[in-house]
Amino acid sequence: MNTTTQPDNSIMGYWNMLKHLSMEAKIDLITLLTQSLKTTTPTKVSAKKYYGIWGDDGMTDEEFVDEIKSLRTFNRDIVGL
Repeated sequence: MNTTTQPDNSIMGYWNMLKHLSMEAKIDLITLLTQSLKTTTPTKVSAKKYYGIWGDDGMTDEEFVDEIKSLRTFNRDIVGL
């Protein structure tokens, strides 16, 4: 079975922008694209790693919430009409 694939529109859009580059610039671009394929993708970090990160301060949940509320400041002046 002989199938011919056509490049999608995004690839043709890039080609239309890049086809006028010099040969050296195209080679540099090929090199960068090749290197990007060889690099490994970063591993995902689980949120479980950060579980309990604030747990060493000895405060209960209620104390923590109260402290946050006490640190809030409001600088809005309400003007009557």
